[in-house]
Amino acid sequence: MSDTARRTLDHTRSPPTSVRLTVVEGPAIGQEFKIDGVATIGRSPDATVMVDDAGVSRLHARIRRSEAGTFEVEDLGSKNGTFLNGARVEHAQANLGDKIRVGPRVVLTLASFDVVEEQVVQRQRLETVGRLGAGIAHDLNNVLAALHAGTAFLQQLSAGTELGDPRVRECLRDLSLATSQGAELTRGILRIVRGKRSVREPVDLGGLVVEVARILRHTIDHSIHVETAVEPEVVVHGNHSELQQVLLNLCLNARDSMPQGGRLRVAVALVTPPADVGLAVDRLCAVLEVVDTGTGIDPETQAKIFEPFFTTKREGAGFGIGLSTVRDLVKLHGGRITLETSRGKGSVFRLYFPALDVQTFATTGERAPAPELLPRSDRPVSILLVDDEQLLRRSFGRLLRQHGFQVTEAAGGAEALTLYGAAQHDLVILDLDMPGMSGEATQLELLRRHPDARIMFASGHADPQREVVVRERGARAFLQKPYEIEVLVSTIHHVMRQNLFHDERTQIGGNAAKR
Repeated sequence: MSDTARRTLDHTRSPPTSVRLTVVEGPAIGQEFKIDGVATIGRSPDATVMVDDAGVSRLHARIRRSEAGTFEVEDLGSKNGTFLNGARVEHAQANLGDKIRVGPRVVLTLASFDVVEEQVVQRQRLETVGRLGAGIAHDLNNVLAALHAGTAFLQQLSAGTELGDPRVRECLRDLSLATSQGAELTRGILRIVRGKRSVREPVDLGGLVVEVARILRHTIDHSIHVETAVEPEVVVHGNHSELQQVLLNLCLNARDSMPQGGRLRVAVALVTPPADVGLAVDRLCAVLEVVDTGTGIDPETQAKIFEPFFTTKREGAGFGIGLSTVRDLVKLHGGRITLETSRGKGSVFRLYFPALDVQTFATTGERAPAPELLPRSDRPVSILLVDDEQLLRRSFGRLLRQHGFQVTEAAGGAEALTLYGAAQHDLVILDLDMPGMSGEATQLELLRRHPDARIMFASGHADPQREVVVRERGARAFLQKPYEIEVLVSTIHHVMRQNLFHDERTQIGGNAAKR
């Protein structure tokens, strides 16, 4: 006997006394409705089961319960159809456990009260697993961040010392690669758990290229000549850190394609998008171009290059997630990516994004100075580094001092408030999750006492909602642990430059929100 037949026979023999129609997917998930005789499903307030979703008709479907305990599902001429266990129906018989979908997003299930309770328990279990996964990823990110910082410190010390031995340098490169791969895996876990988009703001692509070029000077061999061509006032609506990750991925892949040296060119411009890109051709778009003179890519590899976990690198050299991540992040920014390449003739990656009107970027007609033209101070930038993880604090404190910053360390929010009050710092780097006084609470109290304090956050959690909150309260930047030391240094310089045109940036955010 089939499962469906068995269910039908069981329900006929013993009609349940309490039956619920429960929303299991879509808006109002978890909401329950008792089914006594006849129930209508729709967007209308007159419906027995009211579902506030644009894809649901005002009176979408009807469910009728018979004395025998069976249920009849009837579509009421809906626009988007009624589906029973995935099949579109006009009139059909349903049983307990069946799933009824109305419109494209809303799924309900018929169940006795005890089954509904079990579903709630299962849902709670999944939420618990999600929280556990996020917590594990957070703790791993802190460990990986400390490992990465220590490795970076040794790499920078290696020149002219016994650490300059090629075997030692190769070992350090492998350690750095391993921590980067671990970080990418934890970011993947957090993306699955959170399932939310990151904060968006106006991003100057020209400034981004200058920042990445500075990073590349420390990570690319001198046999590769790096060129930049930056058109002024090319601004997109996006996430600075994510776009930085995209550009770094492409540049490092270009580096790997030129083992004997070559030329890497990174350019930014405003162009009319090609018709086959899929962006509006009646307005200019921003194009970010990465060109190399490397080995090129054969047609077979081109067809797979953006697939998750595909790689042409030797075993152990990478998981092949870089270009897949690039493609996904570009799509999240409303952009498109193209590739021109041939074996032995190098590659050209072009990233097209909708461009913001420059008037939303600079209302005064004056643009902030380019990063390399900003005035330099005679004294080092003073940083208050706040993190409850001693190993991480010590590792990044050591690295920041090596880069010329003056660093004071604090183990928590209360200590940070005391230290900042004793000697005001140029910048505070706050951990988000700390025992006792959280990063958010520390930020609020610090800004209450010192409204002009510059604050940026670094966290092992990737929670867009918390990022939104701390940014709305004045945070200048938000970094996801673990991060490259070059990214941290670049972000610090970015935040320090913000002080010169902070009011302008504030206007940007307001204009962008109105658009």
